[in-house]
Amino acid sequence: MSIDAERATPRELFWLKAGTASIWLTTALGVLHPYYRSVGHDWLSRLGLPDWLMWATCAGELVLAIVILVLPPKWWLMAAQVGGVTVFTLILAVLEPSLLAHPFGLLTKNLPFAALVITVWLISREGWTARASWILRGGTALIWITEGLFPKILFQQPMEVAVVANSGLVPMSAPVFLMLLGFAQVISGVLALVLKGRWLRWLLMAQVAALVVLPLLVSVQDPMLWFHPFGPMTKNFPIIAGTLGVLHRCSR
Repeated sequence: MSIDAERATPRELFWLKAGTASIWLTTALGVLHPYYRSVGHDWLSRLGLPDWLMWATCAGELVLAIVILVLPPKWWLMAAQVGGVTVFTLILAVLEPSLLAHPFGLLTKNLPFAALVITVWLISREGWTARASWILRGGTALIWITEGLFPKILFQQPMEVAVVANSGLVPMSAPVFLMLLGFAQVISGVLALVLKGRWLRWLLMAQVAALVVLPLLVSVQDPMLWFHPFGPMTKNFPIIAGTLGVLHRCSR
């Protein structure tokens, strides 16, 4: 650990670990829902794989979530999570490139998750070094840039346009609203990288609020998204944990 680096407190480490474990736990338990199994079956069929693999994978994810919470951070735990997410992302990106611009971040939300996993491992070894802090900050900021740029500005999709139009909350054209929202998200991500002090804290608090409120608004129209095997809603949990971690650090 660097002589100038501050050690992570047990509370900080626990909540960041809980953020990483949450995605494995929710994915593992999601298999109990028929919608999860239906979507999982369709994707496994495209890959020529049997359904029992879905159950085996979920059992492994449940064990992984428990291990993450119980054991101190280990390099092999970090490597297993980042490696698994990377392989999963690459397979789906090749099989269905449009998922990279999915309006609910089916694949792009894996970026802040990987950043959180790496940060947990780093701060357990070397404390809150500049490297660990910036990996976490960069990961949580990047999701706003990708979510704003790809699905809202460059590649708007009928699914998200319909959600906005049917909400009854937007007094303008849904595509125009999404484009404006996309620009706001990109600016939010950039500012999260450059702001300091009080202004950064206010921005991070606004991002946490958005990470809570926006999924709730979307799930009113499509609650099944909470049971999707790719975690469009549940992947917000580690992003919230990471953003709160950045907020806590800048408050100190």
